[in-house]
Amino acid sequence: MTFQMSMSDHLSSHRAPSILEYCPVFCDLCLPLSAAYIVAVYQSMKEELRHSAPGSTPVKRKGASQFSQESEGATGSLPGMITFSQDYVANELTQSFFTITQKIQKKVTGSRNTTEPSEMFPVLPGSHLLLNNPALEFIKYVCKVLSLDTNITNQVNKLNRDLLRLVDVGEFSEEAQFRDPCHSYVLPEVICHSCNFCRDLDLCKDSSFSQDGAILPQWLCSNCQAPYDSSAIESALVEALQRKLMAFTLQDLVCLKCRGMKETHMPVYCSCAGDFTLTIRTEVFMEQIRIFQNIAKYYSMSYLQETIEWLLQTSPVSNC
Repeated sequence: MTFQMSMSDHLSSHRAPSILEYCPVFCDLCLPLSAAYIVAVYQSMKEELRHSAPGSTPVKRKGASQFSQESEGATGSLPGMITFSQDYVANELTQSFFTITQKIQKKVTGSRNTTEPSEMFPVLPGSHLLLNNPALEFIKYVCKVLSLDTNITNQVNKLNRDLLRLVDVGEFSEEAQFRDPCHSYVLPEVICHSCNFCRDLDLCKDSSFSQDGAILPQWLCSNCQAPYDSSAIESALVEALQRKLMAFTLQDLVCLKCRGMKETHMPVYCSCAGDFTLTIRTEVFMEQIRIFQNIAKYYSMSYLQETIEWLLQTSPVSNC
């Protein structure tokens, strides 16, 4: 189906490769339903436009139960299309997602409530979350995708609440909040030696895929599909890592109370009696180191891996 393929291409070319890669069940079960929703809404819009007289303006619908969401609907949306979208999500999509969630929960119930990641979730260069509940992750990704349509906000919120109740997770609990499962590290101005095309390359998200959908251990130019020089990228990463280490080592201290910079070396406290703290927090720096480490392991960059290991062995921040 044309709409299903176009939606899959859109998700694969922007931020959603994270969803497609990190939650494989999303591709098999949710994409067809999401594509069917898009097609149904499109058909409803065409029918409404065909039946409306040229030059006529839609009549405003009165009713206290829907005035808030209809008034906040996307600009240019037809009232009939909005109503159709809300009914479709509240009835057909809700029932389908309930059935799918129950099936997922039954098949992988043994992997829930553990401290180890589930085997259903692959370990990729940007991995940073402990994913061990496929049913919960499916719910979060489904509702995140549907929430892109502002016309069905209320229906999606109710769907999310009911599905979370099905897997015994509180709506406002921390584990129910959607977080991007893929970190990002952008290497600026990467030049292709084949066509001289220059672009910023996200080493965690701009992955290359083989025919069977597996991630290739290299990056391809988006203009000519030629592979980038991995050794040049590795050298650039080592330089970036050294710059980050230098910035962390030579950073200024800032006062927690007045936010002023520490001007001399000797004072233990600021003139306002506040304590000093780091400008770049240790947790943030170590998170960046882990991103470099994941990239080095996944793409077999021995030079970068050795540099990181040396840094962790000689730097006191490794114990933080």
